[in-house]
Amino acid sequence: MENLILIDIGGTTIKFGIKQGPNLEVLPAKPTPKMLAEFYTYLEAVVASLKKQYPIQGVAISSPGAVDQKTGVIKGASALPYIHNFKIQAELEKYFDLPVSLENDANCAALAEMVDGAGKAVKDAIFLVIGTGVGGCFGRK
Repeated sequence: MENLILIDIGGTTIKFGIKQGPNLEVLPAKPTPKMLAEFYTYLEAVVASLKKQYPIQGVAISSPGAVDQKTGVIKGASALPYIHNFKIQAELEKYFDLPVSLENDANCAALAEMVDGAGKAVKDAIFLVIGTGVGGCFGRK
């Protein structure tokens, strides 16, 4: 997909961006809602606003927790317990009326660095993500 809304869910803030082909536009971060209903309302409003401004084809989400790619469920634990242990990916697709891709935030950081960042010139790398929570992964080409 060429035109994506990018959402990085953190325990303190949610960061947003727009990817149009090779171009990335970083949008202002906002505080993370404290409850699931507020979370849905907030994200739905942001996505609806961006859909009016850009020809969006999907939403890519970086999330804390252990994302099960087959079920769309975020397992494990994080600073946001309300996003865990149910089919959140399917719910977000209903709210956004767009396809949603969901991945663990440390894995997203590692993929970005290995493709186009500090890990671009290496074969193997270890990534630590330290924010409200702590995560990590191993990157290998």
